[in-house]
Amino acid sequence: MAEGGLLALCMMACLYPFTTFLSKSLLQKAMRQRRMLLFAGQFFLVSAISALFIPAILHGFLYLENNGFFPPSNLLLGRNLYSIMYINALLVALFVNFGFCGLRFHEESMKLHEALVASQLQILQQQISPHFMFNVLNHINILMQEDVTLASSLLIRYSKILRYQLDSDKNSKVSIAQEIQFLKDFIEIEKVRWGNELAIQCTWEVADSLKAFPPLLLITFIENAFKHVARGISEMGYVNIVFKQKGNAVCLEVENSKSNIQKEKDPVSGMGLVNVKKRLDILYSGNYSLAVRDTETTYYTKLTVEL
Repeated sequence: MAEGGLLALCMMACLYPFTTFLSKSLLQKAMRQRRMLLFAGQFFLVSAISALFIPAILHGFLYLENNGFFPPSNLLLGRNLYSIMYINALLVALFVNFGFCGLRFHEESMKLHEALVASQLQILQQQISPHFMFNVLNHINILMQEDVTLASSLLIRYSKILRYQLDSDKNSKVSIAQEIQFLKDFIEIEKVRWGNELAIQCTWEVADSLKAFPPLLLITFIENAFKHVARGISEMGYVNIVFKQKGNAVCLEVENSKSNIQKEKDPVSGMGLVNVKKRLDILYSGNYSLAVRDTETTYYTKLTVEL
């Protein structure tokens, strides 16, 4: 029994350097360079080389057994032929190396996936921020030509928005209260910009203001509503916003009046919504629904997320 344990220990000690070299060096390099076919050849080559040492270990134990160092046993029965020993050793080496490389491959794949997701989220978030920033600054610039005092107060409000955006780049989650305040600040700027030309109604129902939530996830829906709202002369346009949070469920409904006059299509129009969908797929795949209803006179979106 002791002889069997010692034999297994010696065989594993023999295979360990080769297995480590395969899984920690060659496999990682192949994954980074996307050369897995080359690694397959390296895998069989290293396994074949490592298997050469196992018959030597078996012959050593057979020698020790024949010379009385170990009591006679059936452990090495039929191990006289080197070819048979090598074939068995090769199978053992392939099995051990495959197991360790499989675990290492899974671990590296998870790390690469996490890095990819983090990168995608960062890129998508950065794509949202500049568009929003230029829109708000343009509003303030127009107001500065008409009412400097009002423009100054809006600039102070926008500084809060900008600070939130900058802080959001560092945080993957914020509280529901912070996200709502950010949206309210944006809406207040739009209210001043539109004045009496637009009817704006907002409803905020929050059960847990400290609930964690991804930053800048909802602004696109509200921003689009103000961007594409009707500018009718005879009829006042409107934007209706309803936000509800209860338990883990978050729901945002946004509806705006829309002009039936065809406008020149903005080449970047729709990118914000595309980016939001990508973020939702990454963050809440299978746990969200997004409904869009586009008619000649209204545009409606409803986002429901299960946190």
